[in-house]
Amino acid sequence: MRKSALFLVILMVFSGVYANAELVEKMNSNQALTKFSRGVTNVATSPGEFINQVPAAMEQSPDYLTGFIMSIGRGIGYTLLRAGAGIYDIFTFPFPGPTNYKPITKPETIVTKVGETTIS
Repeated sequence: MRKSALFLVILMVFSGVYANAELVEKMNSNQALTKFSRGVTNVATSPGEFINQVPAAMEQSPDYLTGFIMSIGRGIGYTLLRAGAGIYDIFTFPFPGPTNYKPITKPETIVTKVGETTIS
């Protein structure tokens, strides 16, 4: 009985070492930090989705009252989606996951990058 328990413990230890070695090969510290900062940005700026969704809701609605109600609903939905994606990125930043450090929402953040803004 003791021998079989010892064998199982040794088997578990060595199987864990191989699993961690595979995970370490896939990890990338630069991408992990990018994922973490994207998560913090998404959580911090998630209430900005209210402002972001007002024009889209107004374009799709027949009148202002319906557009206002739609923008509140869309704002709440997109705020929760953006905050949830940020929380996911914060807690899983050390691991590549199924997306291999790529964002799970489009666009990556609601903040545009400085080099992408154009003045017209």
